[in-house]
Amino acid sequence: MIDCLSNPEWINPQINFLLFLQNLRIGHFECFDKFFLSITIFGEFWLPTLICAITYWCIDFRAGIYLFSLEGINVIFAHLLKMIACVYRPWVLSNEIQPSELAVPFAKGYSCPSGHSAMSSSVVGGTAYLLRKKKLICALLICLILLIGFSRMWLGVHTPQDVLFGLTIGLVLIFAVNKIIDWAENNTDRYLHLAGIINIFAILALIYIKYFNSYRINYADGELLVNPQKSIYVTFAVYAFVLGLLNGCFICRKYFPFNPKEAPLKNRILRGIVGGAGIIAILKFIVAYIIMNGLSLTTACPVMFATGIFITLIYPIIFTKIEKFSQNK
Repeated sequence: MIDCLSNPEWINPQINFLLFLQNLRIGHFECFDKFFLSITIFGEFWLPTLICAITYWCIDFRAGIYLFSLEGINVIFAHLLKMIACVYRPWVLSNEIQPSELAVPFAKGYSCPSGHSAMSSSVVGGTAYLLRKKKLICALLICLILLIGFSRMWLGVHTPQDVLFGLTIGLVLIFAVNKIIDWAENNTDRYLHLAGIINIFAILALIYIKYFNSYRINYADGELLVNPQKSIYVTFAVYAFVLGLLNGCFICRKYFPFNPKEAPLKNRILRGIVGGAGIIAILKFIVAYIIMNGLSLTTACPVMFATGIFITLIYPIIFTKIEKFSQNK
């Protein structure tokens, strides 16, 4: 153990569990690393966003707002808790932990709660909730969530506590956000009130993270174990993105509502293909470039916000106008 971290006793059983998995992985089943790494994409930004967007554009408007709200509110709370707790990664807590080399590049910053577990339990869990009458599909989605949580421990990038907190955030939000959207649907003016509340909360959270939170500064071999400034930067960037998503879909619901079920199937398929390709290109390459290269926040935040609001507001306005024009020709 690294003495400067003063790990509490309750961490040790979790480290022992990770060591048990590590012995299985390195000794016998390292071939599963790529499989578990592929499973975790359901907890990354681009795939959950794609799931939300396809639902929103092509299947069910209200369900899409629900899933986007789950994604956005989950990110706000999960990242705030990460920055408050400032829990180090397992290999920092114990130098016996050897995480999968494949997973380390995607496991930067603080560790608790697990962002992948929180994101997957929110969006995949929310999808399961929407499809709860289809028992088999619902059961498969729940199994996927649990598998994603397990994959984070198998790869050695999260402790059981990290995964448990992430899953808990998602589970609570599934029911809480559904109630909130039901409340807003009764009077669409409430979507504007909801946007205001979320924006104010996010801004206050960012002010706290930037100026009032205290961060541990620990070094190993002359290098920072975690660079708080980098984590603050990433938090600002992802907050900007999800606030763009949320403000966009709430404004769209109030002023530019559309019903995917009324559009011809070919139109919905085209919406999904064009928009989906755009999301993959933007989130996997452009946004990744922005964050990885550390562009200034004055550049990164407006770009991230504009990306989110394009997905949930501008693109729907564009395709509904084009489709309406095509029908009137």
